[in-house]
Amino acid sequence: MRVLVNGLSIGSLSGRHVVYGFLRPLAAWTREQHEYVLVTYESESPPRGLLRENVRRIEVSDRLRPWWKRTPWERLELPKLVKRERIDLVLTASGATVPGCPAPQVSLAQNPWCFVSAAQVGIRSRVKAVLQRRAYRQALGTAQMMIYLSHYLEAQYARLAVGGTMPRSEVAYPALDDDTHDSAAAWRARQEKDPLLIVSVSAMAPWKRAETVVSALGQLRAGGVEATLRLVGPWPDWSYRARIERQVEATHLSDVVQITGEVSKSELHRHYAEAKVFCLMSACESYGIPAAEAQAFGTPVVSTRDCAISEVCEGAGLFGPVDDTEWTTQALNTMLSDEKTWQSCSRRAIQNARALRWDSCARPLMSMFEVA
Repeated sequence: MRVLVNGLSIGSLSGRHVVYGFLRPLAAWTREQHEYVLVTYESESPPRGLLRENVRRIEVSDRLRPWWKRTPWERLELPKLVKRERIDLVLTASGATVPGCPAPQVSLAQNPWCFVSAAQVGIRSRVKAVLQRRAYRQALGTAQMMIYLSHYLEAQYARLAVGGTMPRSEVAYPALDDDTHDSAAAWRARQEKDPLLIVSVSAMAPWKRAETVVSALGQLRAGGVEATLRLVGPWPDWSYRARIERQVEATHLSDVVQITGEVSKSELHRHYAEAKVFCLMSACESYGIPAAEAQAFGTPVVSTRDCAISEVCEGAGLFGPVDDTEWTTQALNTMLSDEKTWQSCSRRAIQNARALRWDSCARPLMSMFEVA
């Protein structure tokens, strides 16, 4: 069987982690049965070792990167590519499907953004969200199978289903890379956690709600808890970073809040390892790779119950409402001061992370060959 993997919608490091992470074991397991044709942009090289005897790449122009250019191209040209390459099955990473595609389609749903109003700022983003929901609803009627990163995301799609009818589906959690597992084991052996350090890791978009964590830190310190905070990761919206920096300065927290920006993988692992607690009060997560990674380092999680993190990190932390500084302050205080609760959550975090290996997490995708 020849499988086309449409990777044009992958727009982030987390998206590449998911798609390439799933593809690597699939290609290895089915080396004698299936061939994979990976469609990517010309400037986006797949990771080393992914291209092999049964995985090849087709490049398209970087000019198609904006979604309003990519979508027409997929509708007009992808069906032609499917016919030309004699494709038997199309796996798309966008959570949607391509109208008129002559081969069966399986859609990998990764993005809950269009379902969460708090993640949509301005008229352009709201219009885009409407169009995405329309495309996702269409996928539920045309895909032979849907693959979701979490049960949370599956439930969001279920709200779109006409008459409540959903296609066959699987939930497949993304795994952690082997080097993350190895690094976490080495750091845990050192037992070098800072007893009052909070770390928040993400691509810091406005819906990540960094302001809630900063406000909670201020309340902790006002109550006599000498906690510190590291905000780790890139800031796609520089105006949002400027707003958080102004908040830090206005609340006199400049000496205890470190904004690192994007860091290397080794530095990221150090931040996870040194922190007593991971905190991300996000309004929108389909899975939450940083929270999953923090678990591997034995670091309990404080987050919201209105996204997938509470599912992925079940038993490994405390989960409450979005935009609730009082709740966040109390939860962080518990994790920093209640050693019994911390130890219980840390043990469960390590247990959860051990299940996140690609050889097990990619298994649900094997079902897609049955639909072609």
